[in-house]
Amino acid sequence: MAENHGVSTATNPRLLVTGTTGHAVTDLVVPALLLRTPGAAWSQLVHVYVPAGPTVAFSGRDLRSPGIAEATALARAAGFEPVVRSPGGRMVAYDSGAVVIDHLDSTTDIRHAGSATFAANAESHAALLRGLGAIDARVGEVEGEYCPGEFSVNVGGDTKVIGSAQRVTSTGSLFSTVVQVAVSDRVRAVITDVSKALGYVLRESSIAGLADYEPTLGADQVAAAFVADYRDRLDMTDGELPSEIVSHASRAGGGSPFHVDDWTRANPMPRGVKEL
Repeated sequence: MAENHGVSTATNPRLLVTGTTGHAVTDLVVPALLLRTPGAAWSQLVHVYVPAGPTVAFSGRDLRSPGIAEATALARAAGFEPVVRSPGGRMVAYDSGAVVIDHLDSTTDIRHAGSATFAANAESHAALLRGLGAIDARVGEVEGEYCPGEFSVNVGGDTKVIGSAQRVTSTGSLFSTVVQVAVSDRVRAVITDVSKALGYVLRESSIAGLADYEPTLGADQVAAAFVADYRDRLDMTDGELPSEIVSHASRAGGGSPFHVDDWTRANPMPRGVKEL
């Protein structure tokens, strides 16, 4: 993920941003807008945050399930915001016990997408987890996991704690990661119920968080560890999300589940607005 592909980071810095925008929909619309806005003033931008509220992030694939209406209703009834995120994969649910990492790269395109990106990130993330305590973090899919993937990060080959998904467009790539730190009963229940509604096989015992292995770990502490890792590993400079992007994203809403890409296509950033 650190490849530069010819873009000067002196004029296009690598920016590290922290903190939620304050709303589940806005948090998910911001990276989609950043990805679709041409002429980025940064080569890479990493946003690390603890989610503001409980969210069920569906994928486009989930929408094709005949159970999507029931799944959406179940999410809402459980107090979760149902949103169709921009990256692929399958449904994931989280609340303030998780950490979300959105890694945008304006120097990559479809030629640089693929398993190598997933593998490199998974290995880096697993190494970080092993440094947090007695966590036997490994890379690989475990039996019956939600949002299954070859490059999930698991503990002891039994429970999933990190999953990632990617979106690539003509203007760059978005690599989004969810780290489950403290899995609440409501998160566990909604993953189970929504997976059943969508017709997905799920082994409930595969759902876990890092605090199941290191009880003293909290989401803020884990977020800080990832911030430090990205800052050092990718030589990133601390920055802020573009205020114009956040303001525009905060207007998003409507529909159930709310579809991030539909909204961003219909409501692009106005021409002439500076990103930074």
